[in-house]
Amino acid sequence: MTAASVDASRVGDAGRGGPRARPARLPVAERAVVAVMLLPALAVLVPFFLLPMAVLVRNSVWIQQAPGLLVPALSLDTYLMVLTDFFYLEMFANTFGVSLAVTVLTALIGYPFAYFIVRRSGRWRAVLIWCLYLPLLVSVIARVFGWIVITADSGLINATLLGLGLVEEPVRILYAPGGMLLGMTHRYLPIMVLPIAAAIVKSDPALIRASRDLGSGPVATFFRVELPLSLPGIIAGAQLVFAAVLSDFVLPLLLGSTRFRMLAPAIYDEAVGRMNWGHAAAIACLGVAIMAVVLMTSNTVVRRLAPWARAL
Repeated sequence: MTAASVDASRVGDAGRGGPRARPARLPVAERAVVAVMLLPALAVLVPFFLLPMAVLVRNSVWIQQAPGLLVPALSLDTYLMVLTDFFYLEMFANTFGVSLAVTVLTALIGYPFAYFIVRRSGRWRAVLIWCLYLPLLVSVIARVFGWIVITADSGLINATLLGLGLVEEPVRILYAPGGMLLGMTHRYLPIMVLPIAAAIVKSDPALIRASRDLGSGPVATFFRVELPLSLPGIIAGAQLVFAAVLSDFVLPLLLGSTRFRMLAPAIYDEAVGRMNWGHAAAIACLGVAIMAVVLMTSNTVVRRLAPWARAL
């Protein structure tokens, strides 16, 4: 048997699902370079994320005997109490609903803005990108106090509504879910716009030209070609915004209401205010689990419905 026939038989076995050749391993020098490049990330990730997460998981399964006192005995009673108490279930529902609402709002506002920056802005592109980055350079506390001035009972929004005669008394926006939603949408809009703009830039112009050459109009081309091609950017932005809102502490504390409980302030109250470390750890672990499920579910759904979006 010749060498050519042996190679052909191996190719045939691979095509029929037979044994496949193992991928070549990297040389020792290249593996050493990769390890050195990963060291800075591991030096931050291990002590500041993995170890604290391990402590949280440990505290969540230990027994809370008294405020600030955990007994090292495994128990799932804390999880059962959190998952069966309406107070905590309502808090999780509030947080999930606000995270989803902010994600949808930023996507609806951010996609047209990102599309305009990439396709239509021309010489104004640099100015628009600068305007997009500018809020990120301002402290979140300063932006929050700006929203307090705008959304207060005597603020700009209510003054405009009263001046136009649309309302007879000020609308309660500040220290309510509506004001918190406005502030979060403003804060996290750049996080949504940037991945979408990057995905639109990477879209192949030849596919758009081919669609129009085949008779599709601008609207049909957008919905059948451009929007599906930018789907990875939309999903990436949605995941970033959802995760950020889920763990936001400042805006719910300064713009929200104590009657509308959110995840991060509740964890702070349990850990610092009540010294209830077991409950705080269990709530935090459940929040991380919810975020992980959302991320994996969104990736799986997109890969099944949009097989071209392999970047996720």
